[in-house]
Order: sequence, then structure tokens, then C-alpha cells
Amino acid sequence: MRVAEAMTRDFLTTRAEEELGEVARRMIERWVGSAIVEADSPGSAPGILTERDVVEVVGAGDDPRRTRVADHFTPEATSAAPDWPLERAAEAMDRGGFRHLVVADGDPVGLLSILDIMRSWTSERSRDLTVQISEAMRRDFLEVEGTETVREAARRMVERGLGAAVVAAAKPKSAPGLVTDRDVLEVAAAGHDPGTAQVADHLSQRMTFSAPDWSLKQAADAMTQGGFEHTVVVDRNGTAGVISISDIVHRLLA
Repeated sequence: MRVAEAMTRDFLTTRAEEELGEVARRMIERWVGSAIVEADSPGSAPGILTERDVVEVVGAGDDPRRTRVADHFTPEATSAAPDWPLERAAEAMDRGGFRHLVVADGDPVGLLSILDIMRSWTSERSRDLTVQISEAMRRDFLEVEGTETVREAARRMVERGLGAAVVAAAKPKSAPGLVTDRDVLEVAAAGHDPGTAQVADHLSQRMTFSAPDWSLKQAADAMTQGGFEHTVVVDRNGTAGVISISDIVHRLLA
């Protein structure tokens, strides 16, 4: 399959001089994880702003409403061509440690996310998704308390290079929660103060749980159908790990 068959053509664009908080609001409104930043001069490559960039701003203690896209986006972002094999795009994301690619054919023609790739791969019989989750999940997950501020959780997520953190259960034997880059983006988009907002009030509503012996297909199907990128893995002893779409892609490319 080619990039053109999986990419999103209805992408969000922004300008470098726009306010970061306003762009975050538009990203939430459109339910996208990135925006193409228009090139500042003819012939130059466009940039990209992702939800991770906003999380970094929040974690650093800056106010997204008082900063510009220009100070936090990736200029001349890595791009893919529409006719690239999807595997080549996946390898570029895995190698670079990012989850979004600008698709350009001279000018930008689309955006490709790691979730777009996984949606395509789950329908391919050639992909071995029978591997157990335990072989791909991250065991060194980050756990935060519900009483922590969103800013502190964001700072720790950025520090560890993670897109999500497990939120400790409020009561014994109750299920843990999850806070992700998307949840931090929502806080920024709504204009809440991340320095006072508590994690417990901004848990992911789009999430599910998996068991270590479930297959990668079960995890991938749940995430692609639900439109989220992380799943908490639990066993009889509690939280065993976290698996993300990026983890699954990495395992399939190995």
C-alpha cells in the first residue's frame, strides 16, 4: 500500500505567527494530532506542529496562550512522497521517533499519522499480528498520581519521552487511569491553567485495557477503532505495562 492510500487529505494548516493555544483549540476541534505550518518563503519546505510540541510547552511551565507557533514547531519537517510504500513511511517515523509525517508533492497534499498506518496494516493478512502484547509492550511505564498537576505530569512525560502515563488508582483494587499527550492538549486548548488543573480531572476517556497474552491484533483493533494510541496492559498483579501504536509498528518492523 502507498502513502497516498492511507494519508489524511483534509489536514489542518497554521501560520508561524499564530498563538499556540488557538492552534491547540483547532486541533482538538478537528480531532487531529498535528498541523502543517505554512512555509515562510516560496520554495521552502513546510513545518509541522504536533500535540507533543504543545505538551513540551506545558511541561516547561509556559502558557500556550502567550506563545507563538514559531517558537515551538519543527521547521522544514521530514516529509513523505505520496507514492512511497507505507512501510518506508513507517520506518522513517520509527527511526525518527515521531508519529506524524507531512506528505508533499511539491506542495503539501496530506498528513500521515502512525494511527493511519496501523489502520491500514490491521487489514493486511501479510502482517503477523498474532504476536502477544507482552513481546511489544513497554514495562518501564511512567505512573503519576491523580493529585499531580497536568503541568507536572506533562513535564515527566516529556522527560521520559513518553506519550502517556498511567494514573494510579484512587482506591485499592480499582482500575488505573491514563493521561496522554491528547489530554494535555485538551487542557491547553480549553485555556485551563495546567499548573493548577489536576490529572484526575483530565483522564483519557478514550482508552481500554489489554492482557499481556492478548495478540497485537486485539490491541491494534481496539486502538484504531477507538481512535487512541495507548492501551494499559494489566494482569492479576495490577498494571503490567503500556503498549502504544508506535510500539506495535516498531515490533512489526523488527
